Amino acid sequence: MLADGDRSNDNRLSFDLPCTKKSLARAREKIRRFAVDNGFETQVEDIQLATQEAIKNVIQHACPADNNIRVDLLASGDSIEVEVSDMGMGFDADTVMRRDKAPMAVDGRGFVLMEGLMDTVGVTSDSEGTVVRMEKSRGDGTTGGPEG
Repeated sequence: MLADGDRSNDNRLSFDLPCTKKSLARAREKIRRFAVDNGFETQVEDIQLATQEAIKNVIQHACPADNNIRVDLLASGDSIEVEVSDMGMGFDADTVMRRDKAPMAVDGRGFVLMEGLMDTVGVTSDSEGTVVRMEKSRGDGTTGGPEG
């Protein structure tokens, strides 16, 4: 994980969410504030949507016994790292990541969406849970916080 415990400072944010659809709006707002506060205004929508998709996957497919979804964010230099993790039963990540997704499919395109929005996406999953790790670079040549 990116961070231990629930804590927040200028470049790190960690929070737990209950496994409910109401958590999506709460997560989007926290992510928006964090991204903007760390100088990622132009990337905020991509980061929000990709993270929301990872959270939505937990809600739809895992809803772990402890009912918690963990979100960790770290802004470092010109990139933001995001981890969404759960203590669910896990799945075969290789099979899911390799599966062909029909462009007009109603579901099953979450990882494709995350990969399209973020620079890197990785998934580890086993019987103790799943972790989705994503990274987004600023991509505009600026570094540092809101001052640029």
